Amino acid sequence: MGTGAGFPGAVLSIAGCENVTLVDSNGKKINFLKQVKKDLLLNFNTTLGRLEKLNNLKYDVLTSRALANLDNLFSYSQKFLKKNTVMIFLKGKTVNKEIQEAQKRWTFHFNKSQSASHVGGTLLVVRNLKKND
Repeated sequence: MGTGAGFPGAVLSIAGCENVTLVDSNGKKINFLKQVKKDLLLNFNTTLGRLEKLNNLKYDVLTSRALANLDNLFSYSQKFLKKNTVMIFLKGKTVNKEIQEAQKRWTFHFNKSQSASHVGGTLLVVRNLKKND
């Protein structure tokens, strides 16, 4: 989803995942991803557009990097979720605060892992997202 989704999305494609769609509102990023796809003979779709304007799309896995805080990511993600969708978010040093804030509005299960590429980064895997009443 959104800014930075190209990197994890491309990795999923390299790993053999099918039906990968990369979404970004920045035409330069989409054009770069199209060139990467062509040069590396990868199989993924690109969509130039804003998440808020996309409809009728459901995914097994959602990824994001540097898009928004966790509460906003959950709001964006709602309409793309299937029953067992897994969300994988690359988060920074405020991840614990973002989790606490998000838990005020959402119920979810999560696992955190230290980023292998950045000391202050966290890989946050979220499942079973539900909005609190």
